[in-house]
Amino acid sequence: MRTEALSEETQSNCIYCGAPIYGRTDKKFCSLACKNLYHYKQVERSVNIRNRIITSLNVNYRILEKILDASVASVELRVLEDMGFKPSYITGIRRTRGRYDEYACFDIRYCQTANRLFNIRKRPDF
Repeated sequence: MRTEALSEETQSNCIYCGAPIYGRTDKKFCSLACKNLYHYKQVERSVNIRNRIITSLNVNYRILEKILDASVASVELRVLEDMGFKPSYITGIRRTRGRYDEYACFDIRYCQTANRLFNIRKRPDF
């Protein structure tokens, strides 16, 4: 009787499904299946975030390639955003001594103001 009251006080719930956990007091999961599913979901979220970022970078690259193929050196940011360009997704930034910083999307470099991209070019060493 006394052990039943003690086990009810220390009983916790599974962090995946919420079912009661029996056994050791430091257990976090009610079963091996819940443990595996919980960790699988954690990895899956991380992979999905990376995939969304890579997809956005690839879209930006294709848009910048189209601009380069059209021999346009300067374009309004609004026009690019209408095409699906996301200016916050870049692969690099180089602080210059000049007025504008140089942004990179893989091997394509450009400068950016609040409403315009200009000096769009491909790095020649790639």
